[in-house]
Amino acid sequence: MIRGTVTVGDAVHGLGDEPALTVGAAPDNDVVVDHPLVADQHLSIEWRTNSWWVTADDPATPAFAAGVAVTEILVTASTQIRLGDPDDGPTLCITLTDDDPEPRRLHGAPHLMPMRHDDHGTAITLHGILTIGRTPDNDVVVDDMLASRRHARIVAQPDGQLLIEDLASSNGTYVDGHRTARAWLADDSVITIGNSDFVVRGDVLVRGQMPTAASDGLHVHGIGLTVDGGTTLLRDIEFTARPGTLTAVIGPSGAGKSTVSRVVAGLSTPSAGLVTFEGRDVHGEYDALHTRIGMVPQNDVLHRRLTLREALGYAAELRLPPDLSDGDRDRVIAGVLAELHLTEHLDTRVDNLSGGQRKRASMAMELLTGPSLLILDEPTSGLDPALDRQVMGALRRLADAGRVVLVVTHSLTHLAMCDQVLLLAPGGRTAFVGRPDEVPAAMGSADWAEIFAFVAAHPGLAHQQHLDRTHRAPSVPVRRRTGAVVCAPQATAIEQCSTVIRRQLRLIVADPGYLAFLGLLPVVLGLLTLIIPGSSGFGVNETTETAGEALQILVILVVGATFMGTALTIRDLVGERDIFERERAVGLRPGAYLAAKITVFSGVAVAQTAVMMAITFAGKGIPSSGVPGAAPLGLFCAVAALACVSAIVGLAVSATVSSVEQTMPPLVVLVLAQLVFCGGLFRLSAPVLAQLSWLFPSYWGYAGAASAVDLNRISPLAPQTDGAALWEPTGSNVVLAYSALLLIATILVVYTASRLQLDRRR
Repeated sequence: MIRGTVTVGDAVHGLGDEPALTVGAAPDNDVVVDHPLVADQHLSIEWRTNSWWVTADDPATPAFAAGVAVTEILVTASTQIRLGDPDDGPTLCITLTDDDPEPRRLHGAPHLMPMRHDDHGTAITLHGILTIGRTPDNDVVVDDMLASRRHARIVAQPDGQLLIEDLASSNGTYVDGHRTARAWLADDSVITIGNSDFVVRGDVLVRGQMPTAASDGLHVHGIGLTVDGGTTLLRDIEFTARPGTLTAVIGPSGAGKSTVSRVVAGLSTPSAGLVTFEGRDVHGEYDALHTRIGMVPQNDVLHRRLTLREALGYAAELRLPPDLSDGDRDRVIAGVLAELHLTEHLDTRVDNLSGGQRKRASMAMELLTGPSLLILDEPTSGLDPALDRQVMGALRRLADAGRVVLVVTHSLTHLAMCDQVLLLAPGGRTAFVGRPDEVPAAMGSADWAEIFAFVAAHPGLAHQQHLDRTHRAPSVPVRRRTGAVVCAPQATAIEQCSTVIRRQLRLIVADPGYLAFLGLLPVVLGLLTLIIPGSSGFGVNETTETAGEALQILVILVVGATFMGTALTIRDLVGERDIFERERAVGLRPGAYLAAKITVFSGVAVAQTAVMMAITFAGKGIPSSGVPGAAPLGLFCAVAALACVSAIVGLAVSATVSSVEQTMPPLVVLVLAQLVFCGGLFRLSAPVLAQLSWLFPSYWGYAGAASAVDLNRISPLAPQTDGAALWEPTGSNVVLAYSALLLIATILVVYTASRLQLDRRR
């Protein structure tokens, strides 16, 4: 018989002397609990089938395990039960102290105790079919917002083998760090669901990683990083950070501080060494661990035109399971804002927050997934001393809540708030690791200016002195693969695309100035067509004075469409590159992101085209030539298609340049080139020019517009129309023009997607 203890409040009772104990308010019970919610005889604890069981016989006086009313519960190594009420009832704690506290294998269908996210050490016997999920109706309850309602199930086969199947969950089911739809489980297999781990031990499922020295917190083992060209950025970096600690990474410029943060976060893979967190290889199992690692880059990753509620709401949709209700997501957001003291700013636009508040808002973005490792790159950069202290105080509180917090900083004023300092020397060498108050004795000075000057001038000597102090030999390099680490997507492409579409529309509406520009631009371009001399419009231009009127109208419409589309998008991707890179690292598909952008901006481009065309038709008349009855629609479709392709051109440029400031020269060059090569200003009959013009969307857009209105017929006196075979209103010409536009758009989309897929920073 396994022995143990039963604890209620301060009273401790022995378990194992007798085969049964009764629990209740009456004095004749073995365990007396004097509480108004406890019945005279509330439950019993009995030894049956080689295990202890808790039985609550009366439904009117329930017992609760993990918030769920139960009638019979298998006692595991440490079991907690609430009596009478899941929240306010007294807690009964049963702890088994036998040398082998694991539950024995059960015969027949077991009564399963639901497990929650914070029930470390609990175990459950694997028999029959067990469902795992977030809601209480599962056999194994994972109290984690990253788990789906019905996440996975484990099926015990007749021969004793165990099969785990993912139930179309959002965040995936991982076995030994690899995402799987179904897999056979072996002894010591680690199942990861959200931020929760379960270990298979024979026929028992144990909550949490098996305890080892390396499973407690963050361990960086001799990491090095050498990039293409042989440049070494990091050399033999080694340190440990326990839960509940705040570590500052400091050093002179060029010491590799930000590089260390990216390697530890799993965003860059070291060429030597190993990073483990909670006993798991960060880079080898990044897909399974990424929700436990929060990375706040130096630049803000929030759209400034949104309110804090909106920004976090869209982020929650991208990072949390889609089967969460709006109320669940709101509770998650409220929780992280309360922890960061930002609740009162919930409806404040991000650009109206102070610098310190914006940094805390970026932290809130990462805390949505409940990470236990939080890494921040220069969170106090550009802040005044008061805001600097405010941010460091927030980090201290986050660490005190049990997280591992790593902060890269140039600010040395508040290092006393940190538990540990990692001082790097140029070349990515370690010069010191230890408590802040140990720095003067180790470095021979308390003056940071002198310390930085020394390690900058003598990085090799500083590193060797560190090795001598720690009595550690340099780590033996372990070669690892290089390249970006990107986790598997969390939601479906359609769900992600929908979220980004709604966010993009909200961004447009949230900026009155930008919205006004989008509305006025087609009006101005439409009015320009009315300035063209002549009154024939799209009718036959019969006089010499109006010979080129229709042709010039089309030039304005075509060039206007190219300008509207390109200007609409050319600053977009580069302007939110930091946001996209972070979202991509936590599972946003580049394809879904790009598809959402194309959808929104194509819709805007079509709307702008409609306004421009409406003004033109109102002032110059509606075309009647070309395809009978379809000339106005054909002209609109040709110009609108050109505007959409031009928007894709702008996205391609935006994905190529390095900064917003670099977008203006390409915009000017593109618009002028499209004007020249559209074919409406002069004949492009020279051999090279004729073929070169095929590369420009405006050439095919003009051809489609010209054939729609039968330009050759309505402008017979315009010399440049002679021989313009593409302008004839035939079905083959229409198909050719739209096919060429589609081909150009496809090539540009593929190119843009490849740029988005490229390794991190350019």
